[in-house]
Amino acid sequence: MDEVHLDRAQSVLVFNFFAGIKLRGIPVYSRELEACFRRLGVKHRELRAPAWVARMPQFIQNVLFVLFEQLVAPVARRLSGCDLAIYPYNSGSFIDALAGRAVMVIHDLIPNRRDSRGLAATYIRVCQAWHALLRRPVATVSRHTMRQLNRIERFRRCEKYLWANPFYGFEAALARQPVRQKAPGASPVVLLCSGIGPNKDWRGALNLLRHLPSDQALDVRVLGFGDDVGLAQRRMTLLPAQWRERVTLLPRLSLDETVVEFLNSDLVWVHSRNEGFGRPAMEARMCGRPVVASDIGAFRQLRRFRHVHLYRDEAFDRALKAGLEDARAGNVNRSSARSFNQQLEDEVTRFLAGRPCPRRR
Repeated sequence: MDEVHLDRAQSVLVFNFFAGIKLRGIPVYSRELEACFRRLGVKHRELRAPAWVARMPQFIQNVLFVLFEQLVAPVARRLSGCDLAIYPYNSGSFIDALAGRAVMVIHDLIPNRRDSRGLAATYIRVCQAWHALLRRPVATVSRHTMRQLNRIERFRRCEKYLWANPFYGFEAALARQPVRQKAPGASPVVLLCSGIGPNKDWRGALNLLRHLPSDQALDVRVLGFGDDVGLAQRRMTLLPAQWRERVTLLPRLSLDETVVEFLNSDLVWVHSRNEGFGRPAMEARMCGRPVVASDIGAFRQLRRFRHVHLYRDEAFDRALKAGLEDARAGNVNRSSARSFNQQLEDEVTRFLAGRPCPRRR
């Protein structure tokens, strides 16, 4: 087939199935990626699930996700006249990969671990194997994930791009908020970012919390469970009664409400066993809040920003103390995310300008 070089006049379809259903995680990245396309003048369309999917059980949503990704997305791309489809959920369409029209975005390699044996993990591994066999382009959201990907043999011949996590929407929402004034004498507020999934280790976070001194004056607000607050609530029995009274599980929040929670906190705590990037930690630094985070690869890349305290479980109390001292000192400046935004724009421009694509007949 003839080949044509893509440029900014070409159009892309972004498969953002869970947009409007989930307000954190990959849907956020996908929306920010679309903002990047707008800034670069790239024509794009978004394919998301119908509104009624949000009312379905999680298992049904997952089945519909696979059907949409494998069957609906390639047809929608073709009918909409888009040259490429971006698949940002660690998996991708077999049809579009075969046609040379797919870009897969990999956030983390959690499904590739030996102990990941569920249906979702198997589906992701099969999609990635097919994509790699055809040597289709792959993008990662962080240097940490890129380093991991480079160690996997089957991806060695794929074109790889670093499509870093951007923060356009969060920056805009942050600019809309007034300067926060803390009430004198109030207890420190810790915003714990957690969620569903074994990598978030909600049980582990509660264990760390319950081993803190019972007289430590802290109010903990938990962000990330959204509509799954009920599941998180059942684990709260691990905490002593005096701690349960001081832990608040936040419901589903809009972006502006999420920014307010960051600004109203004194410190942001991000506990996890495995991440691709660790977006909440960077959002906290953008709000001028010190960060206490698990000592894992994704968070180590943020150590270049001041006031980021990493911990192993046995040293959590020391990291928390250091973070609270930063908060009390009141000299924590805001960190800028412009380097991430610029990196994404540069890499997307390089990809669109230089990658050959089969000409449509």
